[in-house]
Amino acid sequence: MEESQKETLFSTLKNVFDSVIEDKRKNPKNLKKLNKFKARINIGFQIEKDYYFWTNLVAENGIFTFSRDKLDDYDLVLKAAPEDILSFISGENSTLHMLTKKNEFGYRKLRFEKGSDGKRHLGILLKLPKILVLDKIR
Repeated sequence: MEESQKETLFSTLKNVFDSVIEDKRKNPKNLKKLNKFKARINIGFQIEKDYYFWTNLVAENGIFTFSRDKLDDYDLVLKAAPEDILSFISGENSTLHMLTKKNEFGYRKLRFEKGSDGKRHLGILLKLPKILVLDKIR
């Protein structure tokens, strides 16, 4: 993958994550969740069978930062194909669907690993849909 393609992919993903967080902030019911959520997550976007484009999401005190590369100190590692993450964020795929169905490479659509401290941090994984999935329009 060329550097220009990586930059385009990163800017697209950053815009998606930033717009979801902004949309969540518009609903007063979400503000407490957003402000209390604290996590350092490495996100590997599976581009090819053996290639991951690594980004990270850091959330603390209501400030969300989406950056390139892996963090050395992290709470959780997520791995997924970009199109699967976008389907998850849009609400098209549920968490259960993401954890049980397979992607085009033969892996689960959403895989997670322990943090750098060796703990699983399942609480963070369970809170992610409340933070990253767009609310249904009523």
